[in-house]
Amino acid sequence: MDNLYELIIIGGGPAGLTAGIYAMRAKLNTLCIEKGNEGGKIAEAGIVENYPGFNSIKGYELAQKFVEHAKKFNLNIVHDNIKKIDTSNRPFKIIGENNTYLAKAIIIATGTKDKKLGLNEDDFVGRGVSYCTTCDAFFYLNKEVIVIGRGTPAIMSALNLKDIAKKVTIITDKKELKAAEQIMIERLNSAKNIDVIKNANIIKILGKDKAEGVLISINGEEREIKGDGIFISMGHIPNSEFLENSGIELTKNKFIKVDKLCRTNIDGILACGDITGGMLQVSKAVGEGAVALASASKYLDSLK
Repeated sequence: MDNLYELIIIGGGPAGLTAGIYAMRAKLNTLCIEKGNEGGKIAEAGIVENYPGFNSIKGYELAQKFVEHAKKFNLNIVHDNIKKIDTSNRPFKIIGENNTYLAKAIIIATGTKDKKLGLNEDDFVGRGVSYCTTCDAFFYLNKEVIVIGRGTPAIMSALNLKDIAKKVTIITDKKELKAAEQIMIERLNSAKNIDVIKNANIIKILGKDKAEGVLISINGEEREIKGDGIFISMGHIPNSEFLENSGIELTKNKFIKVDKLCRTNIDGILACGDITGGMLQVSKAVGEGAVALASASKYLDSLK
């Protein structure tokens, strides 16, 4: 049983890597499985100013520091897309596209993904439509861009773009734009090249070969808003599709239900970070990663 581990961590973002660091220090036979870029979605953030120890750091740099720290302790990170977890027998069976793995305990830290509009945006992804301002902002140097979204994600995108684009227009279907931190609202209000259109419903993305703007409706009146690029910042939904029929209890919004010790309804399976819902912050993810590992260690000790 070469693929049998004491602990398998699914997800290589801040929560998963923190759990991995603690697991390696505890000398647990551990594997971390990540389907995408190591470091998680924090790598897509612009400037991070609310993570203790760093007055200001780029999201990508912070993500790399997490990865480097984990690899310093020789955490084994493999890349695979997990399709299913079989909890019907022990050890648990984790089925990926590339391999099948066995684990005595599992920590799920798969985070979230971008929420879509559900319109015709897929026709223009990579051709004027993006979900990542950090990745694609410089394609729109001195151009006019549109941010479609709500709350903190939309404000963050606009602030990331304001020093690059000539003009940024936020379009939201809400009456007001609210943020997790008041300082973000202050920066938004002080930006001279950011306009906000409120109470607007997006009808469709405009364009042929590339996105050229959006068609919106305000109080039943349709308007075209032109832009060289469109960034969709509607928030996030959990990466939990692979847990269907696993027996792991989810909330109505498909986040994983956990107690204060990061335990799910199945003994030996823990969850931490954004996949558990609540405040989506890197500091929360790091804290939960440590708690989840402590709970996993206690469970593994009970097996001996």
